[in-house]
Amino acid sequence: MRQLAQEQAEAAFQPTVDVVTLAPGAIRSELVYAGVVQAPQQATVTSLSAGTLTSMTANVGDSVRSGDRLASITTESLPAQLRQAQADLVAAESRRALLGAGARSTDVDSARAVLTAAEAKLAQLLQPSATDVAIARSALATAQSSLASNEVAIETSRALLLGAIGNACNLPPGQGIPVPCNGTDIPLPAATSDAIAGFLQSRSGDTRSDLGQRAVAVLQTNGNYRGALAGAEAAKQAVASASAKLDALLNPSASDIAAQRAQVQVARDSLENKANPYTDADIQAANATVARAAAQIAQMEASLARTSITAPFDGVVAQRLVEPGANVTTSTPLFVLVAKGAQVQVTLRDTDAANIKPGAAVEVTTPEATKPLTGRVLTIAPIGDPRAHTVEVHISADSPATALRPGTFTQVRILTSQKSDALAVPNDSIVPTDQGPRVFVVRDGKARALDVTLGIVGRTSTEITKGLAAGDVVIVEGHSTLRDGQAVKVAGK
Repeated sequence: MRQLAQEQAEAAFQPTVDVVTLAPGAIRSELVYAGVVQAPQQATVTSLSAGTLTSMTANVGDSVRSGDRLASITTESLPAQLRQAQADLVAAESRRALLGAGARSTDVDSARAVLTAAEAKLAQLLQPSATDVAIARSALATAQSSLASNEVAIETSRALLLGAIGNACNLPPGQGIPVPCNGTDIPLPAATSDAIAGFLQSRSGDTRSDLGQRAVAVLQTNGNYRGALAGAEAAKQAVASASAKLDALLNPSASDIAAQRAQVQVARDSLENKANPYTDADIQAANATVARAAAQIAQMEASLARTSITAPFDGVVAQRLVEPGANVTTSTPLFVLVAKGAQVQVTLRDTDAANIKPGAAVEVTTPEATKPLTGRVLTIAPIGDPRAHTVEVHISADSPATALRPGTFTQVRILTSQKSDALAVPNDSIVPTDQGPRVFVVRDGKARALDVTLGIVGRTSTEITKGLAAGDVVIVEGHSTLRDGQAVKVAGK
């Protein structure tokens, strides 16, 4: 009587729920990421020749155009360098004139490649690279972790198998499953598994009854236990293999080293036998020396004519790194020049990058701007980072002069899809189940659970493409404990 009264009370209880009436409206899906503002172009300006800075006409913050003079240098050392280059050219041409025909260059190149490969292999034996050692250690750690996981899986599956056997043995007389109940080795032998399978077949494959489910549980847990044992054995072999590879890297045998040294000597002897003072390779080297000397002369003559350091493109001087009187070379940084304007660089997950294309609409939010800036996706890197699974994306934005400053951070919202007439429900109203998403609606005073198909997922709402219609009254709050067909009260009514 008490249980009946409780059931009647539960049936009479009508929870209060909040609802919305479904109507077509706009929805949009977007990706939200942090980005960093960058200049569209940046360059470090250097001198075309070595010398002493005599004047610097550009200061930090100056706007310059391509070709504008930034600084000037003296070139006192260039005449001497030019004379040396001319002497080098005469010597190179004389050397080339003395060379004659010899062995074929392909033979010499082949012997040299064999020697290089043999020396590289010996160097690898004597001192393996940090990368190779790190990879070998990582492989060993991965194998050891896999073995540990498999050992845990063995214990777990063993306990589940013993539990399933005990459950199968805990039956009234006459309902026994052909499972050895007075102690048995596990995993169960094939004969026992076949007997259990035959028992199920004798019951027309019944797997839904309590007896059938117990029998199926024994078969499944026995198979899982066998699989865990096999996985552990494979993991042990992987650990042994990875350990052997790491040991071979760190501790090469003396015989292997001696054998490789012998290979290096054989390759060196072979190269010396093929080479002679007048080979094609020597002629090619002489030609290259002549070409380098001629190029050096041309460079020196051009440097003498170019004592002015100019801007390579329109931009703003961001840094001035030296002062007049400094001695500089062609590798000395003098200025940092950045182009006007700004772009936003964003690092996207590769799965998100696959959903956008150049030209996609973007909103950029910065601390300086009073409202989001509009922009577009400029470029998507054709190659991503395979380890981090990320892709670099560049975005342009319509920016006031101070809204985007290179080096600052922004928030970007990249539009991936949108509709103006979608049927959408609040995200909290969607109930995930093993059979798929569901939504509760109110019909005739009762909650009804409907299977739905989802479309565009926005920040606060999700499109429903199948399962609901305009005018449906969707429960958005109070549905967490509802049952299908339960009577409900709508808040405010």
